[in-house]
Amino acid sequence: MNSKLYHTFYLLLLISLGYVATDIYLPSLPAISSYFQVSDNKVQMTLFSYLLSFSMAPIIFGPLSDHIGRKKVLLGGVLLGMLATCGCLFAQNINWLIISRFFQGVGMGAVLISSRAAVADIFTGKALAKQMSFMTMLMPLVLATAPTIGGLLQENFQWQAVFIFLICYMILILILVLFTPESLKNSSNEKTSQIFSKYSALLKNRLFLIFGINFALPSLGFFAYLTVSPFLFQHMIGLSPATYGSLALYVGGAILVTGYINLKLVHHFLITQILYLGSGLILLAGCLLMFFYMNNILTTWSLLVPSLIFFSCMPFCVANAGSKSLSFVHGNFGAASALLTTFQLLLGASVSFIFSYISDETTFSLALCFIFVGVLSLVNLTYACKLEKKCEFKKE
Repeated sequence: MNSKLYHTFYLLLLISLGYVATDIYLPSLPAISSYFQVSDNKVQMTLFSYLLSFSMAPIIFGPLSDHIGRKKVLLGGVLLGMLATCGCLFAQNINWLIISRFFQGVGMGAVLISSRAAVADIFTGKALAKQMSFMTMLMPLVLATAPTIGGLLQENFQWQAVFIFLICYMILILILVLFTPESLKNSSNEKTSQIFSKYSALLKNRLFLIFGINFALPSLGFFAYLTVSPFLFQHMIGLSPATYGSLALYVGGAILVTGYINLKLVHHFLITQILYLGSGLILLAGCLLMFFYMNNILTTWSLLVPSLIFFSCMPFCVANAGSKSLSFVHGNFGAASALLTTFQLLLGASVSFIFSYISDETTFSLALCFIFVGVLSLVNLTYACKLEKKCEFKKE
């Protein structure tokens, strides 16, 4: 196999692994609730526990991979993920499953940040930019297949089959990691305390943080949807697990199309203009979903269409806000990326925790979340643009 093609395939599997581990078991959440005879809210805590550890791991394992190498962190992360997935498979009660999911998130977070750093180890210059764009385009397709597979496994077998599949998937990735050479050529000679001090400097960079908020805000709506959609589509609307899982293909398609559109728009418009477009789409999605709720309309399409509008904003908001935020950082891109990733996923974990305690079996809470994210994104973006102009004026 061509070396460049192999590395693309290899890195795509690694970067997507943590998200696959999240998405593939979503169709099984109602079945797990019935199996353990617990409330839906309790089962949703398995998603929160995973996201919590998944969001915090990059802060620790990002700098560690600079010291001991990407391969060691990848091996440790995949092995921990496999052990934790075995814990999920043999869980005797819901608390056991929640704890196992927490450790699974630690392992997957280590894999995520190390593999992202490996992309920059292997590719440089224009090749790096091209590789990142290509992988961004392919990622939605990979992630869209995970709930589809999970739904089919749930419908034809039981929820345990999902974790058996994940273990087999991780074994394949473990073999690839074992036979792939270390990507980090020169490890960091800095002391660990010096590396972590970079986070302190980044937290004082106002423009980096303000635009970083717009990078992270869409995760509130994204993970709110992941938390409640299995129950809304399956319990309230009556879809089968397989049918619910297949809806992810629409989501992946929407992100893929707007990702391509975004690549074209950045050549003709300012990044801040595209960010306004994305924030406006989020607000539109929330208002449309609220309109359906107020008119007592709850069908597959009345929930899916507003959600697709929301997901279509992801390339406009996340990709552009991330690049804008990093443009104010001079060096320390690894630490900056880890900080943005942790902030994004931590917000996602917090909203998952909140929604796991909301006993709302309607679309009201989700619609309110979309509207909140849209309004806050627009307000914060306006403030960020004013702050940027102010800083440019001072330089002059």
